[in-house]
Amino acid sequence: MTSELPQTPLTPEELAQRRKKVRNVVLLRAFLFGLMVAAWWILFAPDSLVDPALKNPLGIAAGLIAMGAYLYFLRESLIPRK
Repeated sequence: MTSELPQTPLTPEELAQRRKKVRNVVLLRAFLFGLMVAAWWILFAPDSLVDPALKNPLGIAAGLIAMGAYLYFLRESLIPRK
């Protein structure tokens, strides 16, 4: 005996709406994750690790790489296979 409720099949409109909502959430989380990584790199990376003049460009690059990696690993939720 399980306590799980039976799942009802979704209509095509509900499925499209759910995928759109999931896509928006994934994109927002990816952007915020990239922003956090870039901000950490720019604000808290030690000067002994990187030249101070390169902190901003490297921070932006690190944020973009982090955002891309996050989106890559969640690509199934962005572009579902049929």
